[in-house]
Amino acid sequence: MQEKARQELLKSIYEQHWLHARHVENERLWFTNIFALIVAGLLAFLATIDRQLLSLFAIYAGCFIFILSMLGYFLCLTWRAPFVEHVTLAYKMLQDALLQRYAPYTAEAFKIIKIGWITAHELFLYFYALMAGVGLFLLLYIGLARFYWWISIMLFITLCALWRGLLARREVKYRKEMGVQE
Repeated sequence: MQEKARQELLKSIYEQHWLHARHVENERLWFTNIFALIVAGLLAFLATIDRQLLSLFAIYAGCFIFILSMLGYFLCLTWRAPFVEHVTLAYKMLQDALLQRYAPYTAEAFKIIKIGWITAHELFLYFYALMAGVGLFLLLYIGLARFYWWISIMLFITLCALWRGLLARREVKYRKEMGVQE
């Protein structure tokens, strides 16, 4: 009887870790939904205004999109830590043989189908990096009359390199230290 109680406790803790990880993903998705609505509304508004007022509104819209994009980028980075922590702890719990049947994504079909070198998390980061570049482009090129437009491209490259070059390595190192292999 005690072994069955232990198994149920481990199962409920395991499920809680996966629920917390899913909650973090949902937070990111909701922020992205709201962000997309705001940006779509701003761009639709910019498309309908008079040419004489375009540069003035482009400055404000560009600043707003840039700030929201940077907020989204750094929120995605912030939300990544609890997501990785919960997923890592859930995988560590799978070392207990009683929980092996609850393991997601361990089937051979998943290993065959999953291809590519980019994760969903990275897609969100690249999306926000691109939108930060678009906001800066609106501000500098359209709003300030073709003033240093290339800075928006440099920002995009820098934000992409920040994740790919520095932060992703920390995550891989953490997972190896915790003894979890993907």
